[in-house]
Amino acid sequence: MKYGVFLAVLASTGIASAQPAPDAPQNQPPAPTRATFVSTGEDNWDVWVDKQPACQTPCSLGILPLQFVVLRSQERNPIRLDVGYMPAGDLMVTAKPLSSGMYATGIVFTTFSGMALATGITLTAVGCSTDRSGMCTAGLITGGVGAVGLYGSIYLMRKALPKVSVGAAQPYVAGTQVGLAGTF
Repeated sequence: MKYGVFLAVLASTGIASAQPAPDAPQNQPPAPTRATFVSTGEDNWDVWVDKQPACQTPCSLGILPLQFVVLRSQERNPIRLDVGYMPAGDLMVTAKPLSSGMYATGIVFTTFSGMALATGITLTAVGCSTDRSGMCTAGLITGGVGAVGLYGSIYLMRKALPKVSVGAAQPYVAGTQVGLAGTF
């Protein structure tokens, strides 16, 4: 009997000292971003995640919230496009390469409009200071046209530079095909 009471007390303390069940499930890490990387041109881009090469376009990756994403062109002197930190969800990352024709046109027009602006400034300064109204008027017209042309030429060069865009991607299933739809 002595041992029976002892075993009963021992068993009851064993049950009482068991760990309680957890109150709520612990927080799970956020779901990774599912990103699809594509190029709008014929050249491919290398996708780098946290300074490590990950894949080559076109590709899809799962990316954690605090990973920095960069796209690099596959050239002798590569162009680097910083995508940055990506929001959660399904994303389509589109890389647009340099528009060479538009960039060259911007350079040529910048040259000519810059010369027109310099000529207009000179004609205006000389014509207006010596009371030659014809030269002053010609300088104002030439300088104004040159200034507008210079602004447009620089805008053209900036528009031709490589760009990256991040947008939402919607997965679709149609018959026997599966893919992602997004804005290109």
